[in-house]
Amino acid sequence: MAKRIVISIGILLLIMGCSSRYQVKEMSVGIAAEDKSDLMVGTVLFDDAWSVPAGSIGCCWKNAGALSFVDGVNFPSKVVVAWYDMETDLFRVGEATIDNKAGYEFIKEMKPFIDRRTGQYKDRKLPYLIVGMKRDGLIKVWISNAPGNYLGRQILEIGSGMAQIKELPPEDER
Repeated sequence: MAKRIVISIGILLLIMGCSSRYQVKEMSVGIAAEDKSDLMVGTVLFDDAWSVPAGSIGCCWKNAGALSFVDGVNFPSKVVVAWYDMETDLFRVGEATIDNKAGYEFIKEMKPFIDRRTGQYKDRKLPYLIVGMKRDGLIKVWISNAPGNYLGRQILEIGSGMAQIKELPPEDER
């Protein structure tokens, strides 16, 4: 009987250890584009469960020009992004797979940083999840401990994907 209990507990711990759900207390989510782009971002949907607003973006590759804040969400394992390139007149939709375990481990080990403008030391644990898009359809996902241009900033690429060109929806559905 004791052997069955030990085996049951072992299996339960194994299942829990392999779970891909990593809860995040709070996180900043940023949308970025390669510099000098003119993108109108519509959908930024994580795990088919939660999304962030976007809008017009044209800069800040790896730095997250447009920021939103989320709390009490699971660290995502995928993101679906849809955007319209105003210059090339192309509509793209794509998905990037995210290594949520690597992202969550990064959050647990985040280091402090220093604000270059004020010299202020910041030891807060507010991760920055950044989703970047390029005009050629490339989607990148990074996790960082700070916004761009801070001393001690760490950034790790945790996902990528490729968007496909799609036909624009009819004018009355836009």
